[in-house]
Amino acid sequence: MSAEKLVEVRNLNVTFKAEEGPVYAVSDVSFDLAAGETLALLGESGCGKSVTMKSLMRLHPAHKTRIEGQVKIDGVDLLAMRPAALSALRGKTVSMVFQEPMLAFDPVFTIGDQIAESVRRHEGCSYAEGRKRALEMLERVRIPSAAKRLDAYPHEMSGGMRQRAMIALALACKPKILLADEPTTALDATVQIQVLLLLKELQRELGMSMIFVTHDVGVAIEVADRTAVMYAGRIIEEGPVDQVLSQPWHPYTQGLLAATVHPGMNRSEALPAIPGSPPQLTRQIQECAFAPRCRYRSDACLEPMPAAYQADNRAVRCIHALTAEAV
Repeated sequence: MSAEKLVEVRNLNVTFKAEEGPVYAVSDVSFDLAAGETLALLGESGCGKSVTMKSLMRLHPAHKTRIEGQVKIDGVDLLAMRPAALSALRGKTVSMVFQEPMLAFDPVFTIGDQIAESVRRHEGCSYAEGRKRALEMLERVRIPSAAKRLDAYPHEMSGGMRQRAMIALALACKPKILLADEPTTALDATVQIQVLLLLKELQRELGMSMIFVTHDVGVAIEVADRTAVMYAGRIIEEGPVDQVLSQPWHPYTQGLLAATVHPGMNRSEALPAIPGSPPQLTRQIQECAFAPRCRYRSDACLEPMPAAYQADNRAVRCIHALTAEAV
């Protein structure tokens, strides 16, 4: 990739401490994000997408989490940063739009004060200047009667407005990188489209890079340049979004697309489901985690997983993905 790399992740492993033992939530994840690019992390619930995103800002409780590997944000080693430097990076260089803004906002402070506080923290401006920026951002994300909404509490706004306010908060300090963790999941279809269009427009205006977490194939197609498909804590396929979703190599990606509703389908037609369930992550899985559910599985799939096969700006981790039977 010739463009400047703003995010470089190498062999990221995230393990949580639990009463029943360790949980290996993310295993051997590597990817890059270039300036101005959008990467979609695609996969079903519980596959490690949100854990990966929060690891890029070190938001997991330190006493319950072990993070290994290398994470560079704008050339800086995130895992080696001291708390003060990390606090300065969050919101200014990299910012996050969370899945549920009602839980992300503090319920006892107004929307305007929370956005202004972020601006004052990172830019050292006055309270009045922070409020002015907060108003500008609420207007930019097209919240009706923005001046009145400055003094509204999170519970006084609709779901769609709260999500727009969350975007305003995340972008208030003009970060280089935006992490969007399923920001449209709880919204109805009309509001979802509005929020997606808004994010794309703001990305162009501010020249941001973005990582967009989703389980919705249609959303990935709309927002992303590249996609990385996750399963059981690993990236199992990666490449340009149009190529991966039009000609998937990995059997899991093929199953995910086959189970997706698309225009022109017969309503009486049953969607083909992937048999079985995702594995428990209470042990380190060395073999292919998808093998028990895969129609192409063989004895070789139970051996330690090989390195990703790379070709034509794409990558896949499956020994059968390039055989005539699997493609």
